[in-house]
Amino acid sequence: MNSSLEISAFALVGFYLLLLLPVGLFARWQLGLNRHLVSSVLRMTLQLAVVGFYLQVLFNYQNPILNGSWLFVMVLVASYSICQRAKLPAKKVLLATFSGQLLGVLVVVPLLLIVVVQAQPWWQAQYLIPITGMLLGNCLTVNILALERWYSTLKQQKNEHEFYVSLGAVNPSLPFIKSSVRAALTPQLASMATLGIVSLPGMMTGQILGGTEPLLAVKYQLLIMVAIFIAGSVSVISSLAIIKCMAFDAYGRLII
Repeated sequence: MNSSLEISAFALVGFYLLLLLPVGLFARWQLGLNRHLVSSVLRMTLQLAVVGFYLQVLFNYQNPILNGSWLFVMVLVASYSICQRAKLPAKKVLLATFSGQLLGVLVVVPLLLIVVVQAQPWWQAQYLIPITGMLLGNCLTVNILALERWYSTLKQQKNEHEFYVSLGAVNPSLPFIKSSVRAALTPQLASMATLGIVSLPGMMTGQILGGTEPLLAVKYQLLIMVAIFIAGSVSVISSLAIIKCMAFDAYGRLII
């Protein structure tokens, strides 16, 4: 197959002009989203441009220290974002969310790159950074859903939790954890069940557009989907297990 086609800067800027369509619709319906749209597009463009230049440096140098430093930043930013979006105090739970994301990545990435993909060396940025980024993106989503659900439910159903505590339950917050994890992972299970019929995943589409044979793109997509689910499951359960240990006082009262 042919390699991916070049996109000129002029063509990209021209395509951006199509954003005038939603801008006009937002203005017509007085949705108040135009400022947010402009801000989001500008931030997206700037952030991706900076990341693109930095990744080019990583690809050229192939330095394990640089690669590891970038991964640390990725995990840290994802963990802090989880705390913010789930409305949890970062000072108290950042270490827990960071540990959960790091564990989810460490369980999957080395095995995937060393044993399955057999990249040489396994820590080269071409494979390590994009794969870890996809895993962290999913871990971020499921952790936000689970932690926000767990925290808000505990506060709303405070009496039910205290009832479990009064009965001497060994793990009174377990029912809330179970429902939160199910709520976070169910959409991903539904997406996996309909993949290829309802939608073509972004990685597979990108590889095909880049010139990869469709069957090879399918293999990579299957690999990534399994890795994403494992990393997400490990990270969210680990984060909740760690946070649970610091979220209550000796009397079972929520203190975060």
